[in-house]
Amino acid sequence: MAVAGCTTTPPRFPDDWVGSWRGSLVVPSASGAPQDVVMELVVARTDDPARHAWTIVYDGPAGRQVRAYELVTRDAAAGRYAIDEKNGIVLESSHIDGALYAWFSIAGSNVLVREELVRDAFADDAISVEFVTALDRDTKTTGPAGEARSLVPVSVQRAMLRRQAP
Repeated sequence: MAVAGCTTTPPRFPDDWVGSWRGSLVVPSASGAPQDVVMELVVARTDDPARHAWTIVYDGPAGRQVRAYELVTRDAAAGRYAIDEKNGIVLESSHIDGALYAWFSIAGSNVLVREELVRDAFADDAISVEFVTALDRDTKTTGPAGEARSLVPVSVQRAMLRRQAP
């Protein structure tokens, strides 16, 4: 429903994401009581217009973890990006319909990451983050020739990150 006089423009990726974002990442646990971990995302321009600093910080029971990654523009018109973890791991990503998606497998875990800058005419911008994890050991293969492989999600982690004052 449109409200007279209130408009929001679609976010420009990654330009409108530049800044410091912070919120609580809800992490399910085997005990049933979810943990809240402080999550931060800092996006900053670099000297190279094809790269942005993409720093993720987790601060919780395991201590403070700073992950100084870079967002690499592969082909902006096609929505192709990558997250360079600066350790030899590069996660290919796509910007589709306003959200950045990465889907990768590591150490027997398959992870789908979705991040979206949410604009609201009545509230501050926020970045919605969701991690869905499925384990290789839970994979089911069906079909006459085994052509369908389904992954069973075992956890979902979510955060709503709010822009922090400079």
